[in-house]
Amino acid sequence: MDGQQHVMTSEDDPLQHLARSADAAMSAGNFRLAGEAFRKMLILAPGNASAFAGLGTVAGLQGEHGAAAEHFGAACALEPGNPFYLHNYGEALRQLGRNHDAEVNFRKVIALAPGFIPAYDSLIPLLQAAHRQALQRTDAVRSGALARELAILSSNQGNAWLDAHDLKQALECYRRSIAVDQGYVTAWSNLANALRSAGKNCEAEEAGRKAIGLDPGFAPAWNNLGNALAEQGRLDEASACFDRALALKPDFPAARHNRGGGMLMNHLYDPEISEESLFGLHCRWGEGYPAPALSTAIPISSAGTRLRVGYLSPDFRTHAMLHFLEPILAHQDTALFDVTCYAEGPANDEQTKRLQSYGHSWVWTHTLDDAALRERIAGDRIDILVDCAGHTQGGRLEALSAKPAPVMLSWMGYLGTTGLPAMEYRLTDAWADPPGLTESLHTEQLLRIPGGMMSYRPHVASPEVSGLPLLRNGFVTFGSLNNVRKMNAVVAALWARVLHAVPGSRLLLQSGHLADAGTVGRMRGMFEAFGIHADRLDLRPSSTDFLLTYSEIDIALDPMPYGGGVTTCDSLWMGVPVVTLSGSRPAGRLSASILHQIGRSEWIASDRDGYIGILAGLAADADRLSGIRAGLRPAMTASPLCNEAGFVRRLEQVYRELIC
Repeated sequence: MDGQQHVMTSEDDPLQHLARSADAAMSAGNFRLAGEAFRKMLILAPGNASAFAGLGTVAGLQGEHGAAAEHFGAACALEPGNPFYLHNYGEALRQLGRNHDAEVNFRKVIALAPGFIPAYDSLIPLLQAAHRQALQRTDAVRSGALARELAILSSNQGNAWLDAHDLKQALECYRRSIAVDQGYVTAWSNLANALRSAGKNCEAEEAGRKAIGLDPGFAPAWNNLGNALAEQGRLDEASACFDRALALKPDFPAARHNRGGGMLMNHLYDPEISEESLFGLHCRWGEGYPAPALSTAIPISSAGTRLRVGYLSPDFRTHAMLHFLEPILAHQDTALFDVTCYAEGPANDEQTKRLQSYGHSWVWTHTLDDAALRERIAGDRIDILVDCAGHTQGGRLEALSAKPAPVMLSWMGYLGTTGLPAMEYRLTDAWADPPGLTESLHTEQLLRIPGGMMSYRPHVASPEVSGLPLLRNGFVTFGSLNNVRKMNAVVAALWARVLHAVPGSRLLLQSGHLADAGTVGRMRGMFEAFGIHADRLDLRPSSTDFLLTYSEIDIALDPMPYGGGVTTCDSLWMGVPVVTLSGSRPAGRLSASILHQIGRSEWIASDRDGYIGILAGLAADADRLSGIRAGLRPAMTASPLCNEAGFVRRLEQVYRELIC
């Protein structure tokens, strides 16, 4: 003995060692060794539920279903709230022909964890078999009851798939629900919501109207119909639907958001509304959430301690905002700043896990109502709270009305004033908000970050930049991968002028909403009204490999009055120049900020004639375009836009100046 005390680590823990050995044996298909390891675990810890479950898995894989049921039953007795154990126990019982007992377990799983999709896959076939038997016996009461239950289960499974961001599976489930019970209003309403999410707004409208026809008093159907109409730009009709939903269900959070902040977001896309009117709408919304006379926020940390900074967002996941959020989380100086991410879930994907790996504190907020969220932020003694969503879907501005942090800032997610009296500042830069242009259109004080308001992190494993399509095709292809909601008659008229100015040129548009035949028809009709035939348009729905679309585009067009953000960055990263017409609202000037940061201010037009002139000049010089294409990615990499650490240091300086 050396006289030193040995501290046991997880590597020294015999149970941990046996568990790793069992997992390795299972992966190698050596069920004998795995079983031995699990049995040894039970000798050391007779009440170890995972060991019983492991033995159950081994037995099931070897076809020993009786033993599997016995072991999984023991695991469930030890941990009755574990959905994995309950589901596997049910599967073992089903293999033994004990369908009723299996059904009981599957129902328990769904009651405990409504998002546990495998339980639906197990329970639904059992009920389908019972339904067929009832039909064969002409038992109308039993078959009717089973049909309704199957419709409910299939619709709920669709909800689980929707939460998992698998629209294809969700749509299949809702349609299966309706096939079983044509009169199930909830499934029609859910189908409308999923179709809208898939960009099929005309079909979503039809499904929403079907739901309302079945039950005019069903508030979610009115809300989902309103969303489908809003996506089509039919804002007055959408507002009436949201009003109806709230009249039926005054405590309906989704409809309240859609009628309030959601409509404000919709108006940002509208080229017809004046800046003053837009500001007035935000101010009127804010009147419903007056700032408290006395803030409940904890005073700012004393000098010499780390500042506590919170970031509130629904987009800590696969989302456009990720490309702007991640640089901050990756480079925030943890010696000076204590960071908390307030994540409005429930989305939790591989990107979320990567963000969590940076080691900051993490709080899921979707289970917290407004009061609880305020209490949590105040209880965490946050000094500076940065709201990254504003009035976008998943935003929590109402929860911030009581000012739970001493300093609150709005940044990036919503490009304009929030109208919330408690929101003191909006982070921007001198290009998105030139001094003197937009101060009077904000309830917040503008804080301009020197050198740019954000940093862009490119996509992981981006494709290589392609050669110039013009050289392959013999004609210029203009393009835009922006949300088609940014397209309007003003944009169509201007882009039609561009196409007329460059003979033989074509326009490629790609957006999720272009999966909808009605939207495609509307787009073609707009361009035909300005003399552009459909054969000059290439209209495509979005795809997972959308970056490859840039290999078919020579020059990208920025829409107005709501321009691109991440879409502009993506285009430039793929070697495609972007030409923007700088507008009078921040949402129309973000591309200008991006272009300034990479040293390409010559692609910023101040009027429509200038916009067309820049585009026509680029289109006329293939050699110049080829050189631009080859050099853009290296230039971006070396620019302030992609200098993540440099941006975060400038941002941190703004934070420090706020509390000095």
